[in-house]
Amino acid sequence: MKELIAMTAESSAPSETLADTLIERVDKLVQASKQPLLSTTPTSVAIGELAVRIEALEQAMRQIALELQKVSGDASEGLARAGHD
Repeated sequence: MKELIAMTAESSAPSETLADTLIERVDKLVQASKQPLLSTTPTSVAIGELAVRIEALEQAMRQIALELQKVSGDASEGLARAGHD
């Protein structure tokens, strides 16, 4: 995931900032829910923790999708404007 965003970031400086922001936000979402799962962790606690992790990942994916849509839309608008010059 980080590699994909980093490759996109290489194409321009604003994308690099976006990539850094996305990575930081995803890390924050995922880390907020992360508790170590041990072999001594009761099954009900482990299932609850896994559900929280899945929810955090889903939220992170939604945020990434929205950001990519925004960047894609901005890029399309820029190309359309450049074609009219």
